Amino acid sequence: ASPSSSSRGSPAAAGSSRSDSGSLLASRVMTSWLGRLMSRRIRFGIAALVLYFCLHFLISRTLSLTFWPSSPSLLRKFDQVIVGMATNKATNKTYLATTVSPLATVSNSSPSTMPTLAPGSIRASGLVSSNLSICPEDPPGLLGDKFTVLTDSSRAPSWLELEQSLPFVRHGGCQPDDCVAKQRVAIIVPYRNRDAHLRLLLLVLHPMLRRQQLNYRIFAIEQSGTTRFNRAMLFNIGFVEAGKIFQPDCFIFHDVDLLPEHDHNIYRCGSKPRHLSAAIDKFGYKLPYETIFGGACSLTSEQFRAVNGFSNVFFGWGGEDDDFRNRVAWAGFQVSRYPMSIARYKMIKHNRDTKNDPNPQRVNLINKGRKRWKEDGLSSLQYNLVGVQDRHVVYFITVEIPEAEVLRRAHLS
Repeated sequence: ASPSSSSRGSPAAAGSSRSDSGSLLASRVMTSWLGRLMSRRIRFGIAALVLYFCLHFLISRTLSLTFWPSSPSLLRKFDQVIVGMATNKATNKTYLATTVSPLATVSNSSPSTMPTLAPGSIRASGLVSSNLSICPEDPPGLLGDKFTVLTDSSRAPSWLELEQSLPFVRHGGCQPDDCVAKQRVAIIVPYRNRDAHLRLLLLVLHPMLRRQQLNYRIFAIEQSGTTRFNRAMLFNIGFVEAGKIFQPDCFIFHDVDLLPEHDHNIYRCGSKPRHLSAAIDKFGYKLPYETIFGGACSLTSEQFRAVNGFSNVFFGWGGEDDDFRNRVAWAGFQVSRYPMSIARYKMIKHNRDTKNDPNPQRVNLINKGRKRWKEDGLSSLQYNLVGVQDRHVVYFITVEIPEAEVLRRAHLS
């Protein structure tokens, strides 16, 4: 036999071969074990990351942490998608289109998919426990008149500053986390070219309404175009459009330049329509006349429908509030007021708006109001819906009002 074959068959060679095989096997086992270990760590890291984001989402939504609503972060964008965009995606075609919207069509629309006030549901302000009690009649955290009311338009916060100062506000409002609000309240604010005034109003209203433990949203109803301003018709439009988004059972019809001074002036509705702004600084905190019903007032949805809303024919300044007060009386309602020491408001000083000159026909329209109040109002509402925008601290609803067509249908020139 050759030396090579003898060497392959020797015991030393066999031992060396077995040693090499053992080392190779051990190396493979070690590599496999390390691979499985690293795979477990990667999977554990991914799972931990997912769990972190889930817990962050739940805790932030429940506790309403300050950084959540004020930071333009990815999480906030996710919040908007989850809570708001599900509704807007289904309705944007209607919102962004220019459509004629008589009440007969609008009021029968399908219920909104915005969060509702059912205990145990996911609300816009967070996760709700199923065992929450109804909020007390007298909210415990009220301040009376011990809060700041800023009336200087030059000192109004910017929109960014306003949003950062109101971290608890989303989708135009908020609701209590520790109890179930007694009512769903929509605050309707007619608006045109009053940007600073609106920011001052929101700066006062949001903290006050939160202290009052309300489930509320604020809607600015903006009239675009060049037609004369029609405050009363914007109230009617706000009633209809807010109902699509929020489904309120109480409405506050509120001027943009009136700032409440006392938070015992609760923005809820009762068995009677309520005149909220009875004592305004401009009038020496006294009623200028007994039947005044302007400024800010509250009515339930049923009460507002019973009076057929406001008249649609008051273009320009003046008369619509007195006509509305007459409608309330003709429908059989009495008006209630808080004590004058509570129903106090400051008025923001300003010049008269363009396209809002005094209406020369206002007295004649008031005198003939009883003949048309059941046909002129919600039942004859017609407008072009331009767009709806959720600005976090307020809902902006922009509309065009076809003045000539409205007056023609009312048989007025």
